[in-house]
Amino acid sequence: MRRFLLLFSAVMLFSTQALAGGFMIGEMSARSTGMASAFTAVSDDASAAWHNPAGVAFSSGSQVMVGGDIILTQGDFASNASTKGLGGVPITNTASAAKKTFFVPHTYLTYWDENSKLGASLSINAPFGLETEWPTTAAFSSKNTFSRINMVLVNPSVVYKVSDRFSIAAGVDYANLYNVDLNNTIQNLGGNGDGWGGNASVFYKGDGFNVGVTYRSSIKVNVDGVATAVPGGALAGFGATTSAATTSVTLPDQVNVGLAFMPDDQWLLSLDIDWVNWKTYDSIDINYASAAYRAVLSGLQGAIGAPVTGSTNLPQNWNATVAFRVGAEWKYSPQMRARFGYIFDPSPIEDADFSPSVPGNDRHLFSVGYGYDMNPNTTIDLAYAYVYIQERNQTQSPATPPGSPGTVKNGIYNGDAHILMASLNYLF
Repeated sequence: MRRFLLLFSAVMLFSTQALAGGFMIGEMSARSTGMASAFTAVSDDASAAWHNPAGVAFSSGSQVMVGGDIILTQGDFASNASTKGLGGVPITNTASAAKKTFFVPHTYLTYWDENSKLGASLSINAPFGLETEWPTTAAFSSKNTFSRINMVLVNPSVVYKVSDRFSIAAGVDYANLYNVDLNNTIQNLGGNGDGWGGNASVFYKGDGFNVGVTYRSSIKVNVDGVATAVPGGALAGFGATTSAATTSVTLPDQVNVGLAFMPDDQWLLSLDIDWVNWKTYDSIDINYASAAYRAVLSGLQGAIGAPVTGSTNLPQNWNATVAFRVGAEWKYSPQMRARFGYIFDPSPIEDADFSPSVPGNDRHLFSVGYGYDMNPNTTIDLAYAYVYIQERNQTQSPATPPGSPGTVKNGIYNGDAHILMASLNYLF
């Protein structure tokens, strides 16, 4: 699950949180998931619409795929020697994020006309998403309690076969973010937004090997919402309890480079290197329309030593990351295949920018899969993946408020996730 449901972190008052986090969901079809999604240079079923549309040029006829993931997540926190509250008082605290179960569907369509050397594809999925819910008793609850983002990404592409071995494709990406909730013990912020981007890909089919490259552009999404003071919280007693609020987030551009080997008729081996440009996410601003609400924020921020602006302006300074994926498929009978895979995916988040609202840990994913041809036109694929979220011993969170010895976000964070997936692919 690139990366544990992903990817929207909370920007809340006085916090160093992010509105877009460092995790994407890379597991977008059952067959590819069984191979750790090392699929850029494979892309020979309908999921090519997502992994590499240029691969459609080497498929047979037209295909449709439907399916989805069931994702189960959990995370834990324990204070360490550097977890301190106001006045520098050490905090002893443990907390567990609410265990979550998610369903993430996908639909892919591909069309190919060998006579014209032209084709098309349509991908509808959700490669970005997040939901984390920490109890109000967590040491850092003034920074984050609940974060959620639901997303749909629609990606149509056109495909052209340049030669018997080489093809290209290009398309547009439309991202719709909805049910965005970014909450802490001071205020809740909910909203939605959308944005546009583009993609391009190439595919080369050699003798016993394939090479594929896919590029997806960044997508800027403007989010419109409403901020509401939490009853009983620090803002609630000042009269102005709601305000329209706006912000924006730029989802990162990315490059996927894949290489696939077919040493014989039974084995398929694949390798992907994924570059994700999280440097596009360098800061986040939240602006409030209500002058009265801004005045309340200004007074409260001033009282604790934060900038007196009545808005939120937070540097993030995340890093670009490179993930490695390796996968294998073994066709052990004419109708059945077994699959295996592994991913190492590093976190883009430096210690100074860490937030509990996003699982900002390095992760390792181990996957297995199974494919069965029900008939010459219909294939069912199943996959399971275990996501190990490597323990993070956080000790360098900045003091909050600035100038104080309080470092409530320091502590030990770990967790894991399980992914169950099924896809049905039909060739017509």
